[in-house]
Amino acid sequence: VTGLAPPPNIPTRSPTSAPTRSPAPTPDPEVTACALAPGILCQVLNGGGLLTCDNIAPPLNQECTSGADISELDFVYRGGGCTDNLVDCVGGDADADEVWITIESTAQNLLWNQVTQRNDILNLRGIDEQMSVIINAVENGVRGEEILSYGILTNCTTAAGLKLKESYGPFELVEFTTREDGIVVANAALADVLITFDVELQQGTSTKAQITSATSTGGLLLSQVTEIYTPPAQPIGGRSRHVFGTQSFLIDLIDGGNDLSYAFELQVFGDSASNAALPCNATTTFEFSAN
Repeated sequence: VTGLAPPPNIPTRSPTSAPTRSPAPTPDPEVTACALAPGILCQVLNGGGLLTCDNIAPPLNQECTSGADISELDFVYRGGGCTDNLVDCVGGDADADEVWITIESTAQNLLWNQVTQRNDILNLRGIDEQMSVIINAVENGVRGEEILSYGILTNCTTAAGLKLKESYGPFELVEFTTREDGIVVANAALADVLITFDVELQQGTSTKAQITSATSTGGLLLSQVTEIYTPPAQPIGGRSRHVFGTQSFLIDLIDGGNDLSYAFELQVFGDSASNAALPCNATTTFEFSAN
C-alpha cells in the first residue's frame, strides 16, 4: 500500500440514496411514509489510514531493511520474557493478562504509558533509533512493581532485524510503516476491522420513524453470524442516528489464507412515528475481501 496517508479511520459505508438537491415542501407526517437509510460502516483501525476496507492486502515487505524512516510501529502484547533480539533485557517473564507498559524513544518521546491487556495492539508513533520498554504489574489500577525492562532497536536496517510476527520479548511486531521520498508504505501482518450497523433517515426526508425491529447477518461467507437488536425507544428524526451494534475482526494477512471474503446485511423495519399504518422498511449490504 503506497501513497500519502489520508486521515485515519475513514469508514467505508454501504450505499445510501442520493441526496435531495432542491428544496421540497414540508411533508404531512400523517400521510407521508418515513424513509430509512440503514448503514454498514467498515473501518480498519490500524495502518494509520493507509488501510481501508477497500484495500486490505498482505504486506509488501515482512522485514524492515530498506533504511527508510519508520513513522509507526504496531506491537501486540502477548506475554513472555527476554529474547535474543533485545537490548539490555532485565527481569522475569511478563505473563499477566493485565500489565502497565511504558515505552519511550531515544529522543524521550513517550510512546505508550498505560494499562495494557493481553492481545491489545500498541500503536506507536514518534519512532527513532531505539525505544526503551518497562513493564510493571498493575496494583489497584495503578502502576506497581517492575517486572521487566529492555530496549528494542527500531530502525529499518538489517542490524535491527525488525520482522513482522517476530517476538520482541512479550511483544509481537504486527506492523511497520515507513516514509521515504514522501512515499508512505504500511506493512501490516493484521487488519483490525470494525463493522458498525446503524440507521438514520434518508437524506432529504423528515418524517420520523419508529423502529420496530432490526437484524444483521455478517462475517466470513462460510461462517455468518446473525444478531437481532432491541429497537430504540425513541423515534429516528432528521438529525439522529442509532447504532445497533458492532462486529470486530482481527484478520491475519500473512498466515490467514487467501481470498477471505466477508459479507454483511442489515435489515431494518419501522413505521412512521405519527402513523403506524405507514411502514418504512429498508435493507443494505456490504462486502469486502482480504487477499
